[in-house]
Amino acid sequence: MPCLLTLRHVDYTGALRQPRHVHDALQISMLLRGGVEEMVGRVSHEGAALHIATKDSGLAHANHWARGRSRLVRLEARDESLGHLAAADAAPAWRWRFDPVAIRAFLRLASRPDGTEVSADAADCCDLLAALVARPVAHDARTPPIWLAEVVRDLEASWTPTLDTAVLAHRANVHPVYLARCVRRWYGVSVGDLLRRQRLRQTVAQLATSRDRLAMVAYRCGFADEAHCSRSVRAALGVSPATLRATMAV
Repeated sequence: MPCLLTLRHVDYTGALRQPRHVHDALQISMLLRGGVEEMVGRVSHEGAALHIATKDSGLAHANHWARGRSRLVRLEARDESLGHLAAADAAPAWRWRFDPVAIRAFLRLASRPDGTEVSADAADCCDLLAALVARPVAHDARTPPIWLAEVVRDLEASWTPTLDTAVLAHRANVHPVYLARCVRRWYGVSVGDLLRRQRLRQTVAQLATSRDRLAMVAYRCGFADEAHCSRSVRAALGVSPATLRATMAV
């Protein structure tokens, strides 16, 4: 008999601080609005709109929720682990992450009422579990060199619409072609892929935190126009910016 996961919609208000605690169920959570800083041991990660995290039962963690109202949608399953449900050798390490493939799958579940039971064998749930345990193709057995990891962190922390391969290469004091080759070798994607993913992340953040018209959001995020923004969001996440904004504002 397939495992049933229960869908929950949960709200947190007023900069709530939750001391270290554990849950007796697997939790797969996606933030719809607001934010959280979550600590596991001495490691902390921040989650924002559409970030996803997985926690097997028994994982001790503490939370500091953002001011205002934060809402997340969560799938829960008692006596299960992500690795077991997905038939994976190992579940991914805990962290909040922005993963368009997993987000697209989770959004198809998020609109269902609180308390809905979802079979782990259902197509939408299978897509989500597969995305969560997917591993990038191993292009090199070693870890990326320190300078390259710093370039990727710099890209994520200082992204602007004008940031490109040439600028990143100049900061790292390497040739743009060499940087592109190294990113492809160790990360399995192009520099352009990383830049587009970060632009999508910024677009989602602005849709979640502002009431500005889509044309203004598109302009600030470097799209050619509103239609270009709409096409990019729909292609990555499966919904229009208007639908996405409405989902996050629930």
